[in-house]
Amino acid sequence: MQSYGRKEHSKSYMKFKVEVGEIEKNQIEFNHNQLMGLLSIKVNQKTVLKNSRLLNEPAREVFQFVVGQMERSEVRIEKLRRQLFGTRNSVYVDNRLVRVFEGV
Repeated sequence: MQSYGRKEHSKSYMKFKVEVGEIEKNQIEFNHNQLMGLLSIKVNQKTVLKNSRLLNEPAREVFQFVVGQMERSEVRIEKLRRQLFGTRNSVYVDNRLVRVFEGV
């Protein structure tokens, strides 16, 4: 599996992109604004999850979905919240750790 990532973050914002697949390329985009409580996940620029939460953000969240038509891949993103600000986001493809993104 080829993957790449790009992250941008400020004190409350985490954004990264990961490309999944060897033959059939799928781009996963993760956007999370901890201060505003907004989270979205897109696959090939199509929203697959959009969530907003003002209070009580859980310490751990897991998002799981399948991408691809001919070359299907199971993607899991585990988001771990830190005490005040920041998250650690682990991206798994077919139960294999591909990338870890950490932000303040």
